[in-house]
Parts: sequence; C-alpha cells; structure tokens
Amino acid sequence: MMRLENTDARQINQALNEMRDQGRGASGQVLTLVINIDAYDTDEAMHMAEQAAEQHPSRILVARRGGTNTHPLNAAIKATSSTEVITLDFSGQMDRHVSSVLLPLLLPELPVVVWWPTRAPNELYADELCTLTNRLIVDSARATHPTTMLANLARDHRPCTTDLAWARLTRWRALLVAALDQARSKVLSASVTAPADSTPSDLMAAWLELKLSIAVERPEPDSGYPGLQSVELLTEAGPVVVRRISRTDAVLSLPGQPEREVALARRTMKALITEELTRLSGDTAFDELMDHIAKREG
Repeated sequence: MMRLENTDARQINQALNEMRDQGRGASGQVLTLVINIDAYDTDEAMHMAEQAAEQHPSRILVARRGGTNTHPLNAAIKATSSTEVITLDFSGQMDRHVSSVLLPLLLPELPVVVWWPTRAPNELYADELCTLTNRLIVDSARATHPTTMLANLARDHRPCTTDLAWARLTRWRALLVAALDQARSKVLSASVTAPADSTPSDLMAAWLELKLSIAVERPEPDSGYPGLQSVELLTEAGPVVVRRISRTDAVLSLPGQPEREVALARRTMKALITEELTRLSGDTAFDELMDHIAKREG
C-alpha cells in the first residue's frame, strides 16, 4: 500500500501512473465506484466494495468525510491486477470540495457510480457528488430516519437512482411470483408484517399495491425480528403466505397444500452491491415504484 500525506489529485494520479509503470497497477476496469462515508465508519464499506470488485473490476474511490487530520487531504492506494482502492481522507476546508478532488481521479470514458452505504443526504440531488454521475446508490434501511429518507427519495426521484432496500426484496418477490403462479387465483388483498421503520417492507407493500391493484394492510409484528417478517396474499382460493422463520429460511403456505420450508436467506451486502453494479443504467421497475409512491403520498 502506498500512502500520501498532504496530497492532491495530481500527485495521486502520478502515483497511480508510477505503480502501473512498475507493473503494480490494475487493468481491465469497467467502472469507477465512489463510496461516500463518514471518516470513522469505513472498514465495512471498503471490504464490501473490494468484494464487489471481484465481479466488477473497478477503481474504487473511498471518500472519508469529516476527519480531523492535520492535513486537508491524505490518501492511501492499494492495487491488485484488476482493482484500485484509493482511500481519501478529507479534513477541514477540503471536505467542502470533494467533487473537485474526485473528478480528475475518475477513469475516463467509463461509468461512474456513487454509493452512500449508510447516511445519504436528505436532499440527495443537491449533493455535490451528483455532479459526477447520475448513477446513485443509497440504502434507506441504514439511514438515521429510514422512512423519511424513502419518502424524500420517492418525492425527488430521478432515473438511475436505486435503493439497496429494494435489492433486499429480490428473493421475496421471486418467491411470491412463483407462489401465485402455483395458486392460480385472483388476489383480493394483502398484508405485510414488519416493524414500522422497515423500508424494504414499505417497498414490498407499495409493489403489491402497484402490481396487483389491491389494498395492503400493515399489521403490527408479533416478534422482534428487525426486517420483513411475512407477506400474506388473500386469494379467492385462500391465503398464500410467506413467513420468515430464520435468517435463512421461510415457510410457504398455498391453498390446499401443506406448509413447506423454502430457502430465503438474508442477502449479504456483497450480493446487494454486486447486483446494483450489474445495472449501470438503473432499474426501471424501481423507477415505476418510486413514481407510484410519490403519487400515492401526493
């Protein structure tokens, strides 16, 4: 790892070129991933980004904000054959000019993705990092006020912005679609059971409303499990229920059939960000859902 203190973008690019000349640089990269995070909350995000880069060779710029270092900008560079991880520690006045530092470090003519792993700004599109790209990834489920963030995201939504709370539902949605294919009965109503601040559950309820044109109830959960606990679809033939029983399994109930266990493992952050990086043009299904929520909330 190469460390640079009291540095700037020119010196960082020079160091990258020197590493490449020495045969220590990366090649074959397909995108630049910018990770915006607090100065004291970075290890997990860096680890997840490096794992995601195994599937998507990239340059990863980790912008650690709000530090108290002596110098305005310090950097650390680590490179493998396919990935460069450049950690940038911003302090003082330099913390107000992050985009001007990052811009010269973006890989030319390749997609740029900006990811807020935890607390994205309330006014997302006013953030200076949005000048770098329109492909933005947030995680409302890890926000300080999850439901408020989701509401703001729907109100101001722009295509190519996605929420990892939606990616957490990929397996749930696939399981429900398969269950309805087996039930072959009209859905009359639905209920989604989860804590009140579970934004994946908010998205699930909105998705059922949008796709099935039905009312969706939100009953109080009967356990302390922090995420989505169950989804029940009342059909003309009887209830279709998916109920989580552990972090890895659920029980599926279909009309006229015995209950059976099905695999429904909670998705890892690596899996979530890897999925999002395969959709560099965004997610039209999520765009439609945000439009539905915005219209519903008025």
